[in-house]
Amino acid sequence: MALRATVIVNPAARRVGADFDGSRITRYLAEHECEPSLVFPGSAEEATAAAREAASRGEDIVFVVGGDGSVRQAALGLAGSETALAAVPAGTVNIWARETGIPLSIDAAIDAHLNGQFVHMDLGRANDHCFMLMAGVGWDAEIVSRVSKRLKTATGDLAYVAGAAWMAPRLRPHPARWRTPDRSFEERLAWMVLGNSRLYGGRLRVTPEAHIDDGEFDVLAACPRRLTDTLRLAAKLLRGRRADPRVLQFRAAELSLETPGLAVQLDGDYAGETPMTFRIERRALLVSVPAGPLAPVFGEQHVDRRKP
Repeated sequence: MALRATVIVNPAARRVGADFDGSRITRYLAEHECEPSLVFPGSAEEATAAAREAASRGEDIVFVVGGDGSVRQAALGLAGSETALAAVPAGTVNIWARETGIPLSIDAAIDAHLNGQFVHMDLGRANDHCFMLMAGVGWDAEIVSRVSKRLKTATGDLAYVAGAAWMAPRLRPHPARWRTPDRSFEERLAWMVLGNSRLYGGRLRVTPEAHIDDGEFDVLAACPRRLTDTLRLAAKLLRGRRADPRVLQFRAAELSLETPGLAVQLDGDYAGETPMTFRIERRALLVSVPAGPLAPVFGEQHVDRRKP
């Protein structure tokens, strides 16, 4: 039985140049029992619309050639459907591929999906946006908002390191209020991460025990009160240590950050400012992953569908 498929290629992705031949992918898929169509969207909104249209046609799979932002935009269109999202990493960091064992080579990733399996995962929501990996509030989002696409294309994830070094002397904690269904908080907030997955920035494990199918975010909030707190927390987090009196850690299926004006990033892309409500949609997204045991970021070794 042939797979019905759409291939969405982000023309602005780091590894998609002007001479990128998307038809090579569709020809290859056609040789492997697929019926593919090819889309080069001109905007994030067009990418979401293309994914949503594929789902409305009842297609089996949508291949997304791009980075984590491209994958996130397609997820917004596929949420709640039974059309699987297949990431083909061509971006700056490709955290989703690293989390789930998808090969970083475009050709190898396509083969892994053709021979892979479909599984449901939780999807994060932030007001009208969605995210697969994590949301960041505060300092990291301020840095993300100021890193240029040109610098990201030229230097990859080192662009964020350079941005952090340039902005560090200007960053200050902000008084913030947030609440979950069980608790309310009021702290001086530097940085908050709501982790659906484990990797942060492709290098750090800020939420190393998170699972993308457990119905909750793993939340870490860094709340320094003075400069010495900030320096201590930075040193600890860079070494993968999180225990500290000025670090709050908890799990929640929903969190409302009420204080206005705090920057927010979703899966590495700037997404606006608070106030914003973050919530989990339990197993709302069907994704394609390589065959075999699921990656540790899945809490259960369940497979919802083998490829047709």
